Amino acid sequence: MPLPPDFRWQRAAATAPEKDVVAFEGVWVVRLYQDHRGGPYFAALDQHLPQEQQTRRPCSTHKQGRAGAELWIERHQARLRLEIQQQRRLIAATPPPKVP
Repeated sequence: MPLPPDFRWQRAAATAPEKDVVAFEGVWVVRLYQDHRGGPYFAALDQHLPQEQQTRRPCSTHKQGRAGAELWIERHQARLRLEIQQQRRLIAATPPPKVP
């Protein structure tokens, strides 16, 4: 299943062998990773939220992780868009710290 048009697969690092992050307007929402090379894959969901609100799911392979991530984004896309927009409004409304 393809991603909604405003979500994009990209590499978390230039040296990453495969596209392993899904971003909405540059903000990560899903990341596929291995704890160690050759180990199992995991999907970290809700990457835009604080760590205690993120969810980690095991994946049988990178390919299956990608497919699962795309299905998850399809189901949660409206919430993801709203939360990221709310975060941006909060940042824009927060005054910069005063420099002594």
